[in-house]
Amino acid sequence: MTTELENNIIQALREYSPLIATIKLTKTMIDKHIIDANASVRKFSRLYDVDYDTMTNGDKVSIDAQYEDGTPCKVNFYRTQSRSDRRVSISGIKKQAIAGDTVAITLINNNTIIINVTHKVNDKLTA
Repeated sequence: MTTELENNIIQALREYSPLIATIKLTKTMIDKHIIDANASVRKFSRLYDVDYDTMTNGDKVSIDAQYEDGTPCKVNFYRTQSRSDRRVSISGIKKQAIAGDTVAITLINNNTIIINVTHKVNDKLTA
């Protein structure tokens, strides 16, 4: 569950970009790079003309993105081959987050940015 402080940061991000995907990461998501495309991810993907409802098994769309620190990455929106599950993967996520972290995917100045919201909360608490 997202904390109140994480929600406050997400709300502040919405001032820059009203459409934000948020994901609460689990160990499996990080270890296997398998993240279910929740409703916020599916809505966000439409910014890139990715409609999970029209994708067929095995379809994948990759976009260039970067982490808040400038590290480049790829975000893949895809449907699994066998079960047609809706998924998203973010390259390099293991180096940027741990299980339990909330990450946000947003569009700022035409750049797709991945922000570790939990780290922002921790930075505020230790500053």
